[in-house]
Amino acid sequence: MQTMNIMMSPRIIGLGLLLVGLGACAPVLRNENGVRVVGDIVRGDEERHVTITSRNPHRIAEIARTDPEADVRQAAVRELDDPSVLLAIAETDAHKDVRVTAVGRMESRKDLFWIVMHNTEPMARLAAVERLTDPALLTEVAMDNSDAMIRKAAVERIKDPARLFSIAMTNSESFVRISAATRISDQALLTRIVYQNSDTVVRRTVLRDIQSQTVLADVAVHDPDEDVRKTAVDMIVSQEILAQLALKDKDAMIRFLAVRKVKNKAVVNRIARGDADAMVRKAAVEQVTDESVLASILEMEPDEEVRKAAVRRMSGESLTAAVSGDASDEVRLTAVDQIKDQDQLSEMALKDVSSRVRAAALARLQSQDTLAAAALHDKDSTVRLAAVARLLDQATLEQVALKDARVELRAMAAAKVVDQAVLKDIANTDSHRAVRQAAVERITDEAILEELARNSNPNVRLLAVTRLSLPRVLGDVARNDPFPSVRKAAVEKLYDSAVLKEVATADADPAVRKAAVQRLTDGEVLTAVTEKESDPSVVAAAVARLKAIQSKQVIQHP
Repeated sequence: MQTMNIMMSPRIIGLGLLLVGLGACAPVLRNENGVRVVGDIVRGDEERHVTITSRNPHRIAEIARTDPEADVRQAAVRELDDPSVLLAIAETDAHKDVRVTAVGRMESRKDLFWIVMHNTEPMARLAAVERLTDPALLTEVAMDNSDAMIRKAAVERIKDPARLFSIAMTNSESFVRISAATRISDQALLTRIVYQNSDTVVRRTVLRDIQSQTVLADVAVHDPDEDVRKTAVDMIVSQEILAQLALKDKDAMIRFLAVRKVKNKAVVNRIARGDADAMVRKAAVEQVTDESVLASILEMEPDEEVRKAAVRRMSGESLTAAVSGDASDEVRLTAVDQIKDQDQLSEMALKDVSSRVRAAALARLQSQDTLAAAALHDKDSTVRLAAVARLLDQATLEQVALKDARVELRAMAAAKVVDQAVLKDIANTDSHRAVRQAAVERITDEAILEELARNSNPNVRLLAVTRLSLPRVLGDVARNDPFPSVRKAAVEKLYDSAVLKEVATADADPAVRKAAVQRLTDGEVLTAVTEKESDPSVVAAAVARLKAIQSKQVIQHP
């Protein structure tokens, strides 16, 4: 392989570099009267770059005031120092970005204050606030500006606690008052706000920064607004103060909030047994751990919800003894969920006066004797259903399936019976289709299914056919059953081509013939059907079947 050296003249190299440089430079869109703009014509503002090339202050000011393009005016403003020109632009320019840029160049406190108070562009006013540092001017803005957001922005630049306090107490805008209050850390000032401010939201906000438990307790008792008092209670951690509030406050809501935080068991027990308000007693009961106290509450408490709360805290024999005589079904129902002792549950399942309680107890029982007794003898059908749902004893299930007066109970029991002869009896004799179906669906003995397939009741025959798998019996039913629906059900389980051909060409019912056609795989038979069949739906089924066979979409069966 030979190496060739190509020598290029300096003129050619220079020309190439010039062409590359020209290709890399953005087009000059404008270059006159002290303004140069370069950029991509297609991409527009994304690639525009403005440069003020004039060094003449008067020309720069003229560009800043009068140029038709906002980004050119903005670039000129960045070169300005004249306060009067900057003020005029900040006040009058049509574009907010130009105004904001002008404000960013201003130094005069007087001009900045004027912008904040009077400018028509909110972003320019905010930019001016950010450049103000004089506390007196910022306070005036916070108190008097027509825009609440500008007021708040001014507050956020004030550090003097006295000024912030004044704003928090007297500003006409609630969220400005809140903003000022949240910037105060002096406890004396915060306490004054808590006691003196007329705005409940401000008081609630400040309470979260109050460190004095005494102040919080006083507010919890004496503030005229309940929400403020509730907030105060939330912030109290002193157990002594919480106990006093829980025991003595006139407002039930305050007692309720306080008792939930009390840890003194004696105080909690006293409130659980003696508070005038059921909501407060319930909150206390939810913290009681002494079972003897809970038992006494169950015995004496008039309110059902409080007794339920007590039940949820109890367990064992004391619970059963306490609730056995309770007049409320709801309380006894709650107890069922807490009781684990099977003997206690059996007692409630058999003897409780409420069917709901008996059913709930049965749902947690394992004792087959108790479940059987309830399934056979309880007068309420919902209770018997609950028993049958957990019952395993076959003798009892058979008895229920054969004798219960309720259809749903017989069907549920039949669906759990194992004995094939009993299932056959139910399928033959029950008066309701749902029970017969439940029985047939449990039968696996082909001889019994064959016998049922020849039953005098067409509904029984139909149910049996759906469970049959013997081709001989299915073929016989498909050709000879007097009811079309039974014949059709048999056909839909057949693969015997001879029987299917016979049914497809000879059955009296077009729906049965169509069902047979849809299972045929013999092309000659299907062609004959298309030529001789009088029913259009059967013909259409035969044509569709032929197409499926020709496209090999049909599975051949022996």
